[in-house]
Amino acid sequence: MLKLLLSLALLSTLSFAQMFQTVPAQKAQLLQKGDAKMYCHACGMNLVKFYKTSHAYTKNGVTHQYCSLHCLVNENLHSDLIDAKVVDVSSLKFINAHDAYYVIGSSKPGTMTMNSKYAFASQKDAKAFVKANGGKIYNFHEAVKIATNDCAKNNKMIDKKRTMASKKGAMMLHKLCENKNIPEFHSFAKAKTYILAHGNCGTLKDKQAQAIAIYLVKKALPSQVNPIVAPKDAKCPVCGMFVSKYPKWIAKITTKEHKEHYFDGNGDLMQFYFKSKENLDKIFVTDYYNITAIPAKEAWYVIGSNIYGPMGDEIISFASKADAQRFNADHFGKKVLSFDEITEDIVETLR
Repeated sequence: MLKLLLSLALLSTLSFAQMFQTVPAQKAQLLQKGDAKMYCHACGMNLVKFYKTSHAYTKNGVTHQYCSLHCLVNENLHSDLIDAKVVDVSSLKFINAHDAYYVIGSSKPGTMTMNSKYAFASQKDAKAFVKANGGKIYNFHEAVKIATNDCAKNNKMIDKKRTMASKKGAMMLHKLCENKNIPEFHSFAKAKTYILAHGNCGTLKDKQAQAIAIYLVKKALPSQVNPIVAPKDAKCPVCGMFVSKYPKWIAKITTKEHKEHYFDGNGDLMQFYFKSKENLDKIFVTDYYNITAIPAKEAWYVIGSNIYGPMGDEIISFASKADAQRFNADHFGKKVLSFDEITEDIVETLR
């Protein structure tokens, strides 16, 4: 087993050095702040390793850096992205993304996508890159549209890879790290930063730390692999319906006294939440597309669509903002909301 781990570490080191996206650490600009500044805000990937596809976006005075256009778009779908920046492959400096020439679909590897995207400050450099590596030139607006259309497909591919990485991460945590009492994390970047600083794992390679971080987040978010399963006799405490008949709509609340409540839709869950939120511990809802559990406070919701739940008009939940926006457009929804944007008045209008 030790030989296997050493081999994986060696392969990781070699691939890091040979990757087209990678630059020497001293040439990489890190625009975000904090302990996790060298990791993608969305996925936790090393920003030096994936520097040539890096983007940055400043909103409300806070700058986040991303390893790829995919991660930028997936986390900020349909934001204006006015203050977005991207690395110019030629100079390795950040430039205004709106002024960049994007080469999409070249033979160089993509980051978080099979459809590679590289940006250039000059059209001349972009054309030279296309001549050598293929692809087509687009502006930022067009590149964002392509990345948005690719989001759902890319997310499925990424989740499959993370499932495999999570299994390796669990093994590495058990074998390499002295600290087994790791707190829960919902951020890959924060989990990775913590494990490197406090995991007592010896000298970890980036790929190893990433796998352990993925395992820690997966462990904290059973949403990404498991559906909510309600007992056959469980009744919704709001409407009295048997919940297990509607697996696509199940939501669940656990109180601080460890009592579990199941709901046949998010509308009923929200009614219960607003009446009892001071006594609640964990809240999960079901992702509409994948029928998996997701933490309610990290989900995205569509209201006013033409899709009805067991109780009629429903608040429909999604694991990603990209999926929520796509559903909203496809099904004539009125609005996409975060958990904190849902109010009692909104819930009442659905009933």
